[in-house]
Amino acid sequence: MTAVAEPAAVLPLIVIRGESAGPLFIVVAGVHGDEYEGPQAIWEVAQGLPPSSLHGTLLALPVCNPWAFAAGLRSTPDAMDGANLAREFPGALEGSPTQRLARALLEFVLKLKPGLFLDLHSGGTRYSFLPVVGYRGGLGNEDRSRAAARAFGLSALWEMADHRGTFNSETARKGITTVGVEMTGAGGCRREDVAANREGMLNLMRWLGMLRDHPAPEVLGPFRRTTDVLAPVSGFVVPHQAVGGRVEAGDSIARIHSSLFGEIVAEVKAPHAGEVWAMRHLRAIQQGEIITSIARPVGAETDR
Repeated sequence: MTAVAEPAAVLPLIVIRGESAGPLFIVVAGVHGDEYEGPQAIWEVAQGLPPSSLHGTLLALPVCNPWAFAAGLRSTPDAMDGANLAREFPGALEGSPTQRLARALLEFVLKLKPGLFLDLHSGGTRYSFLPVVGYRGGLGNEDRSRAAARAFGLSALWEMADHRGTFNSETARKGITTVGVEMTGAGGCRREDVAANREGMLNLMRWLGMLRDHPAPEVLGPFRRTTDVLAPVSGFVVPHQAVGGRVEAGDSIARIHSSLFGEIVAEVKAPHAGEVWAMRHLRAIQQGEIITSIARPVGAETDR
């Protein structure tokens, strides 16, 4: 049997070197192939950013998983390995195609030692997400990462738990100041989300001193942690709450119906009070997949 050669991973790389010296800022998007707000924002910034205004260098990878992006899928197509790139870092030199891609991407960033790393995500086709910005709690220089998150310009601030396998957890673990963003998703690419990503990138360049047209913002308010609520059974999910809405402990979040005859097979309730930050958009759901994420201020989980 003749082995089928794997397609090459051709990664677009955008570099804008300022006419004045300054820090290196790396921005990535397209780790999931069904998330479009990040790539478009990167393209728009690159097209409108004159090198004469820049102190330092912007390096951007708008599509980190070109195999998934070409297929419009969250993960690498099954014909290759079906792996989710955002669960494969730090990767493996002799691993599957997605593992090797993760290894190459992380080594590339670590070798360059940027002053700031920004990872742009969204809810993709499966979820609708409140636009949020955050950092990985407990990893790297938390104070600097928190300050960078406040400078991005979104009002919802997220202290993300360490999640091994994600690009931004591994960069933070290596001491790189790291910020992560989630935009709406829901299978689309809302103009306002692209604009928020674009302005956020520019704000972080202002925070780094790369752009000096005006100061970066400093968004006040508490950071929040999220609780993921998982589907207890597979089926057809019908949400009862809207993204951005408030829930109390015990409120109905969603019902899951049989995908065959439509009878209710599970009622899912909020484990605690908080704000709905993400909700399943795709109606088909498998047991163990996330239905919703509920956010509350850091420290509230100890409240009685």
